Amino acid sequence: MNKKNVIIGLLIALALAGFLKKDFLMNEGKQLLFGSQKYQGETLRIVLNTAETGLSPLSVNLNDTLRTANIYQGLVAFDRNLKTIPALAVSWGNLDSLTWEFKLRQGVLFHDRSALTAKSVLENFEGAKKATGSEIAGYLTNIKEIKVVNDYNIQIITEKPDPLLLSKLTKLMISRSGNIGTGPYKVFDWVKSTKLALTAFPQYWGRQPAYRNVEYAVTTNRTQRKSDFEQGKTDILVAVPRDQALELPQEQVKTSYSLETNFLMFNLADPLLKKREIREAIRTIFDPNKIEEIGNFFVRQATQFVAPGVFGYNADIPPFKYSEEKRAKSLFGSRLEKLGFDYLETYRTLSEYLEQQMREAGFSVASHAVSPEELLRRIKANESTLFLVGWQAEDGDAGGFLDAFIHSGGELNNGRYSNPEVDKMIEESRQEMDPKKRLKLLQNIMLKVNDDLIGIPLFESSRLYAVKKGLKWEPRLDGLVLAAEVE
Repeated sequence: MNKKNVIIGLLIALALAGFLKKDFLMNEGKQLLFGSQKYQGETLRIVLNTAETGLSPLSVNLNDTLRTANIYQGLVAFDRNLKTIPALAVSWGNLDSLTWEFKLRQGVLFHDRSALTAKSVLENFEGAKKATGSEIAGYLTNIKEIKVVNDYNIQIITEKPDPLLLSKLTKLMISRSGNIGTGPYKVFDWVKSTKLALTAFPQYWGRQPAYRNVEYAVTTNRTQRKSDFEQGKTDILVAVPRDQALELPQEQVKTSYSLETNFLMFNLADPLLKKREIREAIRTIFDPNKIEEIGNFFVRQATQFVAPGVFGYNADIPPFKYSEEKRAKSLFGSRLEKLGFDYLETYRTLSEYLEQQMREAGFSVASHAVSPEELLRRIKANESTLFLVGWQAEDGDAGGFLDAFIHSGGELNNGRYSNPEVDKMIEESRQEMDPKKRLKLLQNIMLKVNDDLIGIPLFESSRLYAVKKGLKWEPRLDGLVLAAEVE
């Protein structure tokens, strides 16, 4: 598991792609991914607060892919709502539980005018697995082989049945050396960590985008970012701080929930927290309305450890309920032994509220504000009695959370929770190719985990953007800001 899944604030959220047994999804180019037919504007300026690490198609860092998704494309893609749509492949299906067949889109050109063929896909796959520092190599480990059937047909053979293969393939960008892709925009100028200038590719296989040119700029100063936007120098401002969002005209602020859930997790190996009645009591002492207020009402209460829109979310699970009466110290009796509470430094205000509630309920709390690296270390070493952490559904699927936090062998479990029945269900879900059966499995696991009171889901995070008047654009669940989707 990549530690980037465990985050507060940095979000990459992708969804589970559908599985089509025997039947092929046919699309011969009528469904186009982007934009309009004619240029409506000359230059679109998108301002971010974080620099890219590079333009490598092998990167899965959101700060990189937010830019490079305009340049490179995969066999399949996600639309704004995380529905799988054709990209460089126009159809796909399963010959058996291990063999997938893809039909490539014909007439696609790279930015150097060379043609896309099945050989291009094979070369990119082999390069992604072998390249030093390849961030996507881990997503390709279950692919045993890619066979070239002919110039426009390939077969992908997996080691084991893989219900998440399409989701993984959205990360495998098909490119040529020199930052050359097949997307609607090509690189015009790049000053690393400062500016990326793109220009529309006239031979793009889909519709031309609305803007001829795009600039992705980096401005780190909060005051300057806000001032530039208010003066009309910025078209889309990414990662608007919550306090600044309250100061801007609300019709220009766009909010998107991000499929990231933040929660408290109990260490069930702790003698105190082994007692179910203690866990039940702790679950009543946090006020969801207060938590939303601390988040300037740009967060909302979570009902479980994955957010709505994530494959496996169970709508039958109710949210926890706050009880002022039960929060009284008499609920816990005399002052209890110390709880160790770990949280990220960036969530200090929220954590101070949570700590206050625990103290007033009779606990002696030893709190630690730590870095992301230290929090991961403490979780893996089982040094934390209670910790606050965020999980992003990177592939839009509950399986990643269950593998990491719930399965007894999970990297972020380490003996805190063990349930053989749940382990078996998780293992079955990893290879269940029927989406209806798999969804039921995941939802049953989420219900069982909720019943076992392993932690407290607190809230879902959101992303905030400011958009210039007159622009038509809506945020995506995966956090990408694709220039070709702006009108």
